[in-house]
Amino acid sequence: MRQGRITIEDVASAAGVSRQTVSRVINDSPRVSPAAKARVEQAIAALGYVPSLAARSMGGGRSRLVLAVFEGPPPGARPALPLDRLLLAGTAACRARGYRLMFEQLASGQPAAEGKAQLAATLGAVQPDGMILLPPLGSRADLRALAEARGIAADSLDGPQGAAGNPGEAAAQHLIALGHRQVGFIAGATDPQVSQQNLAGYRRALARSGSRAHRHFAAANAPDLPALLDLAQSWLVPTIRPTAIIAERAQTALAVLHVARTLGLAVPRELSLLALEDDPALMRSQPPVTALHEPTAPLFAAACERLMAARDADGEPADEDAQDGSARAVLALPLMLELVERASLARAPRRA
Repeated sequence: MRQGRITIEDVASAAGVSRQTVSRVINDSPRVSPAAKARVEQAIAALGYVPSLAARSMGGGRSRLVLAVFEGPPPGARPALPLDRLLLAGTAACRARGYRLMFEQLASGQPAAEGKAQLAATLGAVQPDGMILLPPLGSRADLRALAEARGIAADSLDGPQGAAGNPGEAAAQHLIALGHRQVGFIAGATDPQVSQQNLAGYRRALARSGSRAHRHFAAANAPDLPALLDLAQSWLVPTIRPTAIIAERAQTALAVLHVARTLGLAVPRELSLLALEDDPALMRSQPPVTALHEPTAPLFAAACERLMAARDADGEPADEDAQDGSARAVLALPLMLELVERASLARAPRRA
């Protein structure tokens, strides 16, 4: 045995198997016989071998890399996604399967062709085994087509079939169950298509309940904070006003809360507030604001799992030491909405 850093060749020699077999054991492939797997694991333990990314990718010409693509915020703006939580959840999921996670940022507002060209260059350079398009990029058919043309599986937080429920509809139903009929909705999601879907769901729920509030208290995102404050005041000053408001953005909910406090309206006794995104600021407000949202970090980890499971089960050639040709089942984790209950919801006022 040569001195210095232990390599995959050293392990293969000690175990009496091929380099590819060692790589498959490292990657927990089912296409290795129990006896060969035991010899490789014993050699790894005896030699103190630490697998490199190159060694992990050897069993089938794979990079064992998942690429997450997100749209950066405009200059000076706060990121719309909790990137720190995504990083922790995604890294943990990938590490458990012997993968690595990489993020690629596309500039906000850049022409679609430029973003596509940037992503094409990155895909060519790193050759990931899978790609996840983070909101709002999940609706970019051109980016999905780019990955497909290169044989790279693409996924999003909505899953392969958009299995998540409609947050706008679910929020409205929850408030209706609390007795509210005058329910307002203020849009503002990063992706306009998401806002349209949420608004449509909100309107469906109110129409089913017999309320007509969606004809009077539904608004697009205000262009700036003063406009948002003016909108909230125009709704809350009149005698006929919403008893509950759904805000797509956390900052919108906080602005409405500020206006309600200025007008002397008690939250939640006179006005209930529900945000469709969660943010630490909602926990610190007085009262803390309830959020109904898609738990982004678990959904991101689930998307990583889907890609890795599919890639691990996809057409792996038979190993010379294999006895079991079974493939792993592809994970299809159900997506969900999470209600983070705080103190901004109450039953509708009796005279509403």
